[in-house]
Amino acid sequence: MTRQENTGIRPLDFSAWVRTNLPDSSTGYLVSDLDFIFYNYKTKKIALCEIKTRNKGINTWQGKLFEFLDSCIKKGLPPDWTYLGFFLIRFEHTFFSDGLVFLNGQPSSEEEIKLKLSF
Repeated sequence: MTRQENTGIRPLDFSAWVRTNLPDSSTGYLVSDLDFIFYNYKTKKIALCEIKTRNKGINTWQGKLFEFLDSCIKKGLPPDWTYLGFFLIRFEHTFFSDGLVFLNGQPSSEEEIKLKLSF
């Protein structure tokens, strides 16, 4: 059974620590979190996913980072695994129920995204 999320609120302590204690972006050091890694060990399939709400897009530097990770995974996976790619899900507001949703820049629906991520 899938374990339920129980935090309700994302703690930002580590994020604040990173910003205070690690090198500044002016040094070329950039930090990003990734929202989801979808992984099916039985079918040997994997995909990465970033979520944006309120119609926000990915920052240029973050897009370049995700493109780099995407290309590395494509080149380095064992031959019996399938990498399904990087998915950007962008909500016009906050979720399927309150506006449009886009999958990799294209208008989509909850059902289409469910099908794409159910591997």
